[in-house]
Amino acid sequence: MDDRMRRVVEEIVSEMDGGLSRRDPGRIDAVLSKLREVWMQDPDMRFGQLVYNLYWQMPETKKTGEVWIDMFYVEDDAFERRLDEVIREGWKSPKP
Repeated sequence: MDDRMRRVVEEIVSEMDGGLSRRDPGRIDAVLSKLREVWMQDPDMRFGQLVYNLYWQMPETKKTGEVWIDMFYVEDDAFERRLDEVIREGWKSPKP
């Protein structure tokens, strides 16, 4: 596909999605860096355990009123805010 055709296709796609911006790929490094910092506070914790506990402690995961956590719907910026809180206040790992 030549450049002119690519621009036309991108313009059409942009119009179809209402011009909504895509997620910033720069968020990935920011979130991973903060996640690493939090994980280093408790390096014996397994990755899945850490992420699950971080989500479980977020107000956004309790909006549905369910007893389980649906991480699928939590936006990256909300998770990053949670990481910022943990970095600022320290990790409070749930006791088994």
